[in-house]
Amino acid sequence: MPETTPSSAFTLVVPSCDAYSDTWPYFFHFLFKYWPDVPTPVYLLANHMKYDDPRVVTVNVGDDRQWGDNLRAALPQVPGDVLLMLLDDFFLNQPVSSQDVLTAVQRFRQLGARYLGLDRFNKQGTPLPGTTWHATLPEPPCVGLNATLWSASQLRAVADAPDMNIWQAENRAKQLAREDHSGHYYIGPEGKPLLTYQESIKGLFWKPTSLEFFKKEKVPLSTSPRPCPPQGSDFVSKLVRSWMKRRFRAWLNKQSQKMALAGGGVIKPLK
Repeated sequence: MPETTPSSAFTLVVPSCDAYSDTWPYFFHFLFKYWPDVPTPVYLLANHMKYDDPRVVTVNVGDDRQWGDNLRAALPQVPGDVLLMLLDDFFLNQPVSSQDVLTAVQRFRQLGARYLGLDRFNKQGTPLPGTTWHATLPEPPCVGLNATLWSASQLRAVADAPDMNIWQAENRAKQLAREDHSGHYYIGPEGKPLLTYQESIKGLFWKPTSLEFFKKEKVPLSTSPRPCPPQGSDFVSKLVRSWMKRRFRAWLNKQSQKMALAGGGVIKPLK
């Protein structure tokens, strides 16, 4: 197993669950393609299943609960005091500069920061001298969960509430920033995002733009049972989407129960 990142750097964390294990081969394919020197190991949070790659440590938390409960259970097993979090259906689509990320982490530490959004936000403000970073103000707080850098203590504070789905966890992160916005930063419109990605799933389904992305990348979507239903706003399209969602959710529940009884399974990387 590769050694973990040094204390001067960061740990990459991918919060997931077994229901999204079909995304893992694609997520890690694009991660290692567009960030080949990413500090490893990467910590993947899951329930019972594991990912078969020596660069990835799977942290299993047992039966699936809410997103925040899974995160709270996993964080004590993730080393490091600065955590870079990237969601499991956000696939990198452009090369990442490790030097730029490490420089940002160094500044993050120097500022005693607690949060940095790695996207670029189109929100005007006054950047910190010599940077494109803006201090997050209470209203509206530029705080999210997509691609983010956290102090481990702040991320634990976000997860320290029961029964939160991912949207509720994001709302909690925003509320904590409203209560105390010190140490919260975002990259302003004059800056360059540290990571760019294809947001691939909406409402359990592959987005049509994701299928175009896979086609452009010449990556066949052959190992995922996840559908991409009709996208129209007409009655028939809505009805088909509703039926497919119920059917797919039932399949996911059945698979989760099967994996729990079997003590897990192993997901292989793309060939």
